[in-house]
Amino acid sequence: MDLIEATDAPSRHRHPWEQARLWVLQQLIARHVRLDPGSTVIDIGCGDAFVIGSLAQSFPGTRFIGVDAAFTADIVQSQQKHLPPNVHLVQDLNSVPDSRRAALILLMDVLEHIDDDGGFLKDVLSRPFSGPDTQVIVTVPAYQWLFSSHDVFLKHFRRYTNGQLRRRLEGAGLSVLDLGYFFASLLPLRVANVIAERIWRPAPVSGTGLSRYAGGPIKSGILSSVLKADAFVALKLRRFGISIPGLSNYAICRTSA
Repeated sequence: MDLIEATDAPSRHRHPWEQARLWVLQQLIARHVRLDPGSTVIDIGCGDAFVIGSLAQSFPGTRFIGVDAAFTADIVQSQQKHLPPNVHLVQDLNSVPDSRRAALILLMDVLEHIDDDGGFLKDVLSRPFSGPDTQVIVTVPAYQWLFSSHDVFLKHFRRYTNGQLRRRLEGAGLSVLDLGYFFASLLPLRVANVIAERIWRPAPVSGTGLSRYAGGPIKSGILSSVLKADAFVALKLRRFGISIPGLSNYAICRTSA
């Protein structure tokens, strides 16, 4: 969750979207990435560190570094207390320890926040922690025609098609290994919201579904299971070269040697 959303979150239960997106990431790692003991994972734009905090429990021998420009010293100190010991938070890329190259870099819903996303990617890949065979997993929101007040609130510059995302990644020097959409079941809901917004022009958004979510464990479990099943179908079809539309894009890449 972005820190802009986390400050108002009223529920102790994670939003089903967050749980399902984490599951998608876990599937991509299991399929494409080898995390040996002693390896390093860097999550750039880690927000409240839910993703790396969860991954760290599954990979106790891996070092996880979370980076977020919204961190302050107080936020880092507060968040660090609730994270596994193999997670370390820093405020910017210059503070990332460069003693070891990263096996994996995560950019989970980050590029849409960057005006010059291509330049940002090139900067990340030029850092000492990025080396030959470092893998990169990216997720972004899909389809510019779905851009709405939700994106404005979250300070998004754009949304992506698979083709646009591929060109941006390859333009930065990455080799794309797998690329696709997920969360097809959420598309009709977002389309309906966008159409309603363009007709009635509602007041500016002051929060999102993540920040206002107050579902209990049963509701959260059911909804996250539906979204995981949705993503399972999309990932399975991609193995046969079939891409179906979805509300989000994913890509897994490798740096050039």
